[in-house]
Amino acid sequence: MAGFGMRLVGEMRFPGRPEIIRDVRTYALHWLVMELPEAADNRNLLDDVRLLIAELATNAIKHSISGRWRHGSFRVRMWLGAGQVRVEVMDQGWWSGPRLRNDSNEVGGRGLQILAAVATKWGVSRRWVGRTVWFELLTQVPIAESTASLGAPARIGNTKPTRSRAPHELRRHLLRNLGEAFRGRAV
Repeated sequence: MAGFGMRLVGEMRFPGRPEIIRDVRTYALHWLVMELPEAADNRNLLDDVRLLIAELATNAIKHSISGRWRHGSFRVRMWLGAGQVRVEVMDQGWWSGPRLRNDSNEVGGRGLQILAAVATKWGVSRRWVGRTVWFELLTQVPIAESTASLGAPARIGNTKPTRSRAPHELRRHLLRNLGEAFRGRAV
Protein backbone atom coordinates (compact mmCIF):
# COMPACT_ATOMS: atom_id res chain seq x y z
CA MET A 1 0.00 0.00 0.00
CA ALA A 2 1.29 3.44 -0.89
CA GLY A 3 2.11 6.09 1.63
CA PHE A 4 -0.18 8.80 2.91
CA GLY A 5 -0.94 11.51 0.37
CA MET A 6 -0.27 9.36 -2.68
CA ARG A 7 -2.88 8.76 -5.35
CA LEU A 8 -3.24 5.80 -7.67
CA VAL A 9 -2.63 6.82 -11.30
CA GLY A 10 -2.45 3.45 -13.01
CA GLU A 11 -3.18 -0.21 -12.39
CA MET A 12 -3.25 -3.18 -14.71
CA ARG A 13 -2.96 -6.96 -14.64
CA PHE A 14 -0.53 -8.51 -17.11
CA PRO A 15 -0.13 -12.14 -18.18
CA GLY A 16 3.02 -13.80 -16.84
CA ARG A 17 4.82 -14.09 -20.19
CA PRO A 18 8.27 -12.67 -21.00
CA GLU A 19 7.09 -10.91 -24.18
CA ILE A 20 4.80 -8.68 -22.08
CA ILE A 21 7.72 -6.75 -20.48
CA ARG A 22 7.72 -4.18 -23.30
CA ASP A 23 4.04 -3.48 -22.72
CA VAL A 24 4.61 -3.10 -18.96
CA ARG A 25 7.29 -0.46 -19.60
CA THR A 26 5.06 1.34 -22.10
CA TYR A 27 2.10 1.48 -19.73
CA ALA A 28 4.22 2.66 -16.80
CA LEU A 29 5.72 5.53 -18.83
CA HIS A 30 2.29 6.39 -20.23
CA TRP A 31 0.78 6.65 -16.74
CA LEU A 32 3.67 8.77 -15.52
CA VAL A 33 3.69 11.22 -18.44
CA MET A 34 -0.10 11.58 -18.55
CA GLU A 35 -0.33 12.38 -14.84
CA LEU A 36 2.92 14.31 -14.52
CA PRO A 37 3.68 15.96 -17.91
CA GLU A 38 6.88 17.60 -16.69
CA ALA A 39 8.32 14.11 -16.19
CA ALA A 40 8.65 13.87 -19.98
CA ASP A 41 11.55 16.34 -19.76
CA ASN A 42 13.32 14.33 -17.05
CA ARG A 43 15.13 11.61 -19.03
CA ASN A 44 16.80 10.20 -15.90
CA LEU A 45 13.43 9.61 -14.24
CA LEU A 46 11.97 7.97 -17.35
CA ASP A 47 15.03 5.74 -17.77
CA ASP A 48 14.98 4.75 -14.09
CA VAL A 49 11.26 3.87 -14.18
CA ARG A 50 11.76 1.92 -17.42
CA LEU A 51 14.71 -0.04 -15.97
CA LEU A 52 13.20 -0.80 -12.57
CA ILE A 53 9.72 -1.75 -13.79
CA ALA A 54 11.32 -4.15 -16.28
CA GLU A 55 13.43 -5.70 -13.50
CA LEU A 56 10.45 -6.22 -11.18
CA ALA A 57 8.19 -7.57 -13.92
CA THR A 58 10.94 -9.94 -15.09
CA ASN A 59 11.44 -11.15 -11.52
CA ALA A 60 7.69 -11.73 -11.12
CA ILE A 61 7.67 -13.85 -14.28
CA LYS A 62 10.93 -15.70 -13.65
CA HIS A 63 10.78 -16.36 -9.91
CA SER A 64 7.10 -16.88 -9.11
CA ILE A 65 4.04 -18.81 -10.14
CA SER A 66 3.06 -15.75 -12.17
CA GLY A 67 5.35 -16.94 -14.97
CA ARG A 68 5.32 -20.68 -14.35
CA TRP A 69 1.60 -21.29 -14.33
CA ARG A 70 -0.34 -21.23 -17.60
CA HIS A 71 -2.85 -18.73 -16.17
CA GLY A 72 -0.26 -16.85 -14.13
CA SER A 73 -0.34 -13.07 -14.01
CA PHE A 74 0.98 -10.11 -12.08
CA ARG A 75 -0.41 -6.67 -11.32
CA VAL A 76 1.37 -3.32 -11.67
CA ARG A 77 0.28 -0.20 -9.78
CA MET A 78 1.70 3.31 -10.00
CA TRP A 79 1.18 5.95 -7.33
CA LEU A 80 2.12 9.64 -7.38
CA GLY A 81 2.70 11.80 -4.33
CA ALA A 82 4.41 15.03 -3.44
CA GLY A 83 7.67 14.81 -5.36
CA GLN A 84 7.77 11.04 -5.69
CA VAL A 85 6.49 8.13 -7.72
CA ARG A 86 5.89 4.63 -6.34
CA VAL A 87 5.56 1.51 -8.47
CA GLU A 88 4.33 -1.82 -7.09
CA VAL A 89 4.49 -5.22 -8.77
CA MET A 90 2.22 -7.80 -7.14
CA ASP A 91 2.91 -11.37 -8.18
CA GLN A 92 1.66 -14.81 -7.29
CA GLY A 93 4.97 -15.44 -5.55
CA TRP A 94 6.21 -17.77 -2.90
CA TRP A 95 6.12 -17.09 0.81
CA SER A 96 9.85 -16.57 0.83
CA GLY A 97 10.99 -13.09 -0.01
CA PRO A 98 13.37 -12.06 -2.78
CA ARG A 99 17.08 -12.43 -2.04
CA LEU A 100 19.98 -10.12 -2.82
CA ARG A 101 22.78 -12.20 -4.34
CA ASN A 102 26.39 -11.35 -3.69
CA ASP A 103 28.18 -14.13 -5.57
CA SER A 104 30.27 -12.48 -8.30
CA ASN A 105 30.54 -15.79 -10.19
CA GLU A 106 26.81 -15.99 -10.90
CA VAL A 107 25.69 -14.98 -14.38
CA GLY A 108 22.32 -13.49 -13.37
CA GLY A 109 20.59 -12.39 -10.22
CA ARG A 110 21.59 -8.72 -10.16
CA GLY A 111 18.08 -7.28 -10.50
CA LEU A 112 17.58 -6.47 -6.82
CA GLN A 113 21.08 -4.99 -6.60
CA ILE A 114 20.16 -2.66 -9.47
CA LEU A 115 16.90 -1.85 -7.69
CA ALA A 116 18.74 -1.06 -4.45
CA ALA A 117 21.27 1.15 -6.28
CA VAL A 118 18.79 3.18 -8.35
CA ALA A 119 15.63 3.50 -6.23
CA THR A 120 15.24 6.06 -3.46
CA LYS A 121 13.39 3.42 -1.38
CA TRP A 122 12.27 -0.12 -2.07
CA GLY A 123 10.79 -3.03 -0.21
CA VAL A 124 8.82 -6.25 -0.18
CA SER A 125 5.53 -7.04 1.52
CA ARG A 126 3.91 -10.43 1.68
CA ARG A 127 0.27 -10.96 0.95
CA TRP A 128 -1.91 -13.95 1.69
CA VAL A 129 -1.22 -15.24 -1.82
CA GLY A 130 1.92 -13.77 -3.32
CA ARG A 131 4.00 -10.74 -2.59
CA THR A 132 4.42 -7.10 -3.58
CA VAL A 133 7.81 -5.66 -4.50
CA TRP A 134 7.84 -1.87 -4.75
CA PHE A 135 10.17 1.06 -5.35
CA GLU A 136 10.01 4.83 -5.04
CA LEU A 137 11.82 7.52 -7.03
CA LEU A 138 11.95 11.29 -6.63
CA THR A 139 10.18 13.14 -9.44
CA GLN A 140 11.64 16.63 -9.08
CA VAL A 141 14.04 17.74 -11.75
CA PRO A 142 17.35 18.73 -10.11
CA ILE A 143 18.27 22.42 -10.34
CA ALA A 144 21.04 21.75 -12.87
CA GLU A 145 18.53 20.13 -15.25
CA SER A 146 15.69 22.63 -14.88
CA THR A 147 14.96 25.07 -17.69
CA ALA A 148 15.25 27.99 -15.25
CA SER A 149 18.92 27.30 -14.71
CA LEU A 150 19.54 27.06 -18.46
CA GLY A 151 18.73 30.72 -19.00
CA ALA A 152 15.03 30.46 -19.80
CA PRO A 153 13.35 33.87 -19.92
CA ALA A 154 11.78 34.99 -16.68
CA ARG A 155 8.03 35.41 -16.48
CA ILE A 156 7.07 39.06 -16.86
CA GLY A 157 3.67 40.40 -15.88
CA ASN A 158 0.69 38.25 -16.85
CA THR A 159 2.35 36.55 -19.80
CA LYS A 160 2.40 32.79 -19.65
CA PRO A 161 5.72 31.02 -20.04
CA THR A 162 6.13 28.98 -23.19
CA ARG A 163 5.83 25.25 -22.61
CA SER A 164 8.15 22.75 -24.10
CA ARG A 165 6.60 20.58 -26.79
CA ALA A 166 8.62 17.60 -25.59
CA PRO A 167 5.97 16.28 -23.14
CA HIS A 168 3.32 16.40 -25.87
CA GLU A 169 5.57 14.68 -28.40
CA LEU A 170 6.51 11.96 -25.91
CA ARG A 171 2.88 11.50 -24.93
CA ARG A 172 1.89 11.17 -28.61
CA HIS A 173 4.73 8.67 -29.17
CA LEU A 174 3.70 6.57 -26.14
CA LEU A 175 0.06 6.54 -27.18
CA ARG A 176 1.03 5.52 -30.73
CA ASN A 177 3.13 2.65 -29.31
CA LEU A 178 0.23 1.57 -27.09
CA GLY A 179 -2.07 1.47 -30.09
CA GLU A 180 0.41 -0.62 -32.08
CA ALA A 181 1.15 -2.94 -29.16
CA PHE A 182 -2.49 -3.77 -28.48
CA ARG A 183 -3.93 -3.64 -32.00
CA GLY A 184 -5.91 -6.78 -32.49
CA ARG A 185 -5.83 -7.75 -28.80
CA ALA A 186 -8.75 -7.68 -26.43
CA VAL A 187 -7.77 -5.31 -23.63
